Amino acid sequence: MATFSKRYNNWHARVRKNNKVITKTFSLKKNAIRWAKEIELKIEKGIFEDISQANSISLKEILQEYLTQVTMEKKGWSAEKYKINKLCRHDIAKTKLARLTPLSILKFRDEINQYLNPSTVNKYTTLINVSIKYARQILGIYVPNNPCEFIKRLKEPEFQGEVITHEEEERLLKNAIKSKASWITLAIMLGIDCGVRRGEILKLNRGDINFLNSTCTLRDTKNGTSRSIGLSPRVMKEINNLPLNINGRLISSSNGDNFKFYWMQLKKWSKVNKTFHSTRHTFASRAAMKGWSIVEIAQQGGWKELRVLKRYTHLKPEYLADKLKQR
Repeated sequence: MATFSKRYNNWHARVRKNNKVITKTFSLKKNAIRWAKEIELKIEKGIFEDISQANSISLKEILQEYLTQVTMEKKGWSAEKYKINKLCRHDIAKTKLARLTPLSILKFRDEINQYLNPSTVNKYTTLINVSIKYARQILGIYVPNNPCEFIKRLKEPEFQGEVITHEEEERLLKNAIKSKASWITLAIMLGIDCGVRRGEILKLNRGDINFLNSTCTLRDTKNGTSRSIGLSPRVMKEINNLPLNINGRLISSSNGDNFKFYWMQLKKWSKVNKTFHSTRHTFASRAAMKGWSIVEIAQQGGWKELRVLKRYTHLKPEYLADKLKQR
């Protein structure tokens, strides 16, 4: 049975359900009575859903819980952690779960789209979406609707990966000789010739190399599985020329920031405005033009989906024209 009490100029309605009290405040007693009757009727019919928990927990609290329990278990946790922390500092994070609406998500999306590109904006709205799903499905917090499901993702411009030209590669390798990072030449060759990711290069040990067969095993890759790949003759030659490290690593620095510093320095010296990730685009494109099959390129580069591989392969129209002449 509902109870009512007056505090100052407001009426507090209390309805008990399974040893739990549901409360709400009204300015008029008749509104409090009406609300209490509606709640009691829903309880009697078994259709009442308690949103009191969603009314007391903010989006920030859920984001922080998601960060601890989910994000930190991912391989790419650092980038997602950065976005979650930034999101937690935004005003929308103060909103209680039950008060999040499609309109509030839409306003947030349009606001950050003024200074962020569509791809980054979509990543932020996706974080809100998965956090609410986590609250509903894992934490058991009742939220009537996920407002993100009513918001369309922004259209992202078609991705245009950049391929390193032979002239740019020549300048990079020439200037790599004067770099303090003796391993930078090997890193470039592993990327361009073999399609190895930066993170995989940093983890590569001499013990992973099969010097007899010119192959190596990449462990703990981005996709969560190990894979064996072939190594080009010049990569094998460069590995043999590198000094031995006590820890067995081919790359003396396992720090991604140090890697980035030396790559940025080399780019500046070589007047090459490309990311290191462009070496993978270069590998995929050159391999395709050499006649490698899709299966061969995918296995060497570690691509699981054809859709993703297509984004990395950029064939020149002149190459396609030459192929047509061969028919």
